[in-house]
Amino acid sequence: LLLRFYDPDKGKILIDGQDLKTIDYETLRSKFGVVFQNDFVTEGTIAHNFRFFRELDDDRLQKASQDAQAEFIREKEGQMEAQVAVRGNNLSGGQKQRLLIGRALAGDPEILILDDASSALDYQTDANLRRALRENYRHTTTVMVAQRISSLQHADLILVLEEGRVIGAGKHADLLNTCEEYRIIAQTQMGDGKEAV
Repeated sequence: LLLRFYDPDKGKILIDGQDLKTIDYETLRSKFGVVFQNDFVTEGTIAHNFRFFRELDDDRLQKASQDAQAEFIREKEGQMEAQVAVRGNNLSGGQKQRLLIGRALAGDPEILILDDASSALDYQTDANLRRALRENYRHTTTVMVAQRISSLQHADLILVLEEGRVIGAGKHADLLNTCEEYRIIAQTQMGDGKEAV
């Protein structure tokens, strides 16, 4: 809906008070950095995957790779010029996710959408990624879809969905008190629902 692959059946979506339908596609999509749940990595170099048909300088790629916690790039022969196999078959799941997050960050988006984009990352790497997003992308609105509570607990607003319906909304601490389903998930994943990060 945000990228206008289709329009809402009713109501409207506004960005900075402007109806999405009044923004041309190219302008609208240039505002976004997106990592879909089942996104794709292309054959070519790591730099090619980061640029993804955009004119981005090397400094921007390096910054995005650092923020995406893609330190594995420095370990590869050729670093940014290292080859990526078809569908990223020579990368682990976590490496693919970090490459895709780096691609999204490289464009310095106004709006960042991460759809279960850190599920293959270990907890420490995920925490480091969230810290980098908080510190280096303060101007960016981030919409994150995740099943891991620790990925979301510092969000300004968390929506808890069940069968397509919002059953809870608020900050982490509020939801622990007001949304039974959220509290159960938090206790299952993190014990008391708290995390030291």
